[in-house]
Amino acid sequence: MSERHLDFAFQWEAVGNDVPELYHTMARLSLSVNNYSLTRNEDCWSRTVKDDVLVALYPLASWLASSWWRLLYEPHPGKGVRPSMSWRMAHELASANQGFIWPTVMFATDGEGIQLWSRPSDESVEQSVRYLNGSRFPFFVPVDDFRKGVSALIDAVLNRLQACGCEDTELRGLWTLICEETADTAIARLRAFEAMMGYDPEECPESLLKTMSQLATTVGEDSLPELMSALAQGNEFGVQHEKQIECFFELHGIQARPNIPDTSIRGDAGDTQAPWRVAVEDAKIVRDYLGCGLEPIPNSTLFDALSISSAAIKGYTLENRSRVSVAIPENQQGIRFMPRKKHPVARRFEYARLLGDCMFRRDDEGWLVSSDLGTFRQKYQRAFAAELLCPIEGVKAVMQGDYSDSAIDEVAEYFDVSTTTVTNLLANNHLIETEDLVDGNDAWPYRPLAARA
Repeated sequence: MSERHLDFAFQWEAVGNDVPELYHTMARLSLSVNNYSLTRNEDCWSRTVKDDVLVALYPLASWLASSWWRLLYEPHPGKGVRPSMSWRMAHELASANQGFIWPTVMFATDGEGIQLWSRPSDESVEQSVRYLNGSRFPFFVPVDDFRKGVSALIDAVLNRLQACGCEDTELRGLWTLICEETADTAIARLRAFEAMMGYDPEECPESLLKTMSQLATTVGEDSLPELMSALAQGNEFGVQHEKQIECFFELHGIQARPNIPDTSIRGDAGDTQAPWRVAVEDAKIVRDYLGCGLEPIPNSTLFDALSISSAAIKGYTLENRSRVSVAIPENQQGIRFMPRKKHPVARRFEYARLLGDCMFRRDDEGWLVSSDLGTFRQKYQRAFAAELLCPIEGVKAVMQGDYSDSAIDEVAEYFDVSTTTVTNLLANNHLIETEDLVDGNDAWPYRPLAARA
């Protein structure tokens, strides 16, 4: 597996500034991820291009510390969703501000690690520094590497200030508190829940925090954050969202009993950077288990795999008007599934995602959750469902090199999936190029915070 890390490289530089914390921490900063420079820039005065930029590291360290819990635990709300200003201030590097021009970089957890989005500076905005590098694809950094990189930077800034006789700073008090809370398991759990709900430390209403912490026992420690984030969509999780979760307990849903291969035969892609790779391997195992080869999977086979009767399908009236669908485990390994899609093709894909979440969760007793989030788990579900219903090798065999729009329409009808599913499969397998966003190819999903000179 290739090395994946976040690197804050810098050299201290004495430059005049009236604020001690800024004066003592001026440095030439080079920020890179996976050896790709995020600070490569053109100095618009000298007309030179460099990989480092002159900034004060105190604002950067302060922003990273103040956003610590939310960076680690609050995911992006999903493609096409504009999160709240509070979310953006906690996840976009431009929020470090304090008069410096920062690269356009965004951090957000995907439940397995930290994703980083980057884009070049807006050429229509006149500023002294113009950042040149960006990527259509989010970078992935393991959470431990992210913690180490950020901690090392903050410690370096604090040591520098101490050596310069500037010891009593807000950053030192904040970082000391974070280290103490991290060492206390109970407090760290509460901070994580606050962050998952879109709140800064100690800002979440105590009653709501207590209720949701208790609910994690029923919904699942891993499933509840997915559910809360999907409902809140980048805003603060509130009582109205809590009531939506409570409604799931009352819905009749569809009774299912998923039949999936034994875990002992599961493949292992071994690469947390690519959830779709793991999902594709699992989908192939399930297709073999169902004896479908590369042919389309009939609805009857899909329903049999879920042990859902045709009568239950025909008689079901959509109960769930939520942004998320769930399946609640019940007695004797059965589950109660509450779909949210209306269209038959979309509902079929949703059933396949349910099967995928069973593969993903396996022996876990928490709820199954399906949403539009960009977390590792939701990307896995979408990739699993796509490969299960529309295997790429089967698609290639049918299309025979013709990837035109009309051919995409025909293959979508043949496999009984949407044209979007086929397009995404072709793009993810580098058979076509598209400007549309596909799983794993998440361009910056909204206009970032403006750089400030």
